[in-house]
Amino acid sequence: MKKIFLLLIPVLFSKTVLHAQGNLNMAISKVADNKVRIEWRNPYGDSVVQLNVQRSWDSLRNFMTIFVPLSPELPQNGYVDGTDGYNARYYRIFYVLADGRFFFTKSKKNATGSDFTSEIPEDKAADKNFLIVIHDDDTVIAQLNYEGYKKFRDSIVNYTRDTLYSLTDADVLIRYYNNNIKWIPSTHIFTTTDGYIQVYLTDALQKNYRLRFYDESHKLLFTIQHIPQPQFLLDKTDFLHAGWFYFELLEDNKVRERNKFYIPKDF
Repeated sequence: MKKIFLLLIPVLFSKTVLHAQGNLNMAISKVADNKVRIEWRNPYGDSVVQLNVQRSWDSLRNFMTIFVPLSPELPQNGYVDGTDGYNARYYRIFYVLADGRFFFTKSKKNATGSDFTSEIPEDKAADKNFLIVIHDDDTVIAQLNYEGYKKFRDSIVNYTRDTLYSLTDADVLIRYYNNNIKWIPSTHIFTTTDGYIQVYLTDALQKNYRLRFYDESHKLLFTIQHIPQPQFLLDKTDFLHAGWFYFELLEDNKVRERNKFYIPKDF
């Protein structure tokens, strides 16, 4: 069987790698139909000597600087960007520290819709019994704790044109971009913003799960006979190329879910 690399710990990047990520936090929010607010919190204080807000149509390439604050050392700051009606934009922040280290934050997409879930208090978000319900007009798609919902939300924002609307902090409505195609990313196996394949099964240690992966022609690629832990990453290079892939999630040899995920180019 083809060897699978399980990325059970975060990958550590050298400080000289261009896409290394530090601890500066960036948030994106829609403030009007044609405006987006980019906000950030600076934990480094006066050590930040340069900070550039950057924008691109692509999540990985062709970023250009659109704003340079006069005081990059401020603990919290922001910038409002006009979108001219175009929502498919990505933002990131490039910043330099006094010791010469420099970082890029992870790029984030300007998403349509509304999301109140970012305002959920930390104690409530940490409560595993607090569930967020995702549904369309007729059907409940999933009920997820806050951590699971964030992963699901990222898949929707980065890999579909569908829109999420928060009705309350625990009730989220999904609107499909094309009502004739109602594909919803799995809440268990999906692509992360870095292009890795996330396996997320909170009850994996209590149940007997098995995973089968197929290419776009539904030819079997490989099987994971036993899920080793509740969440881990599969190396995207095991899938050999970009594109759509299919999977079957089995519980005690019975199919629990059939779905697909997309691995973007340039990984």
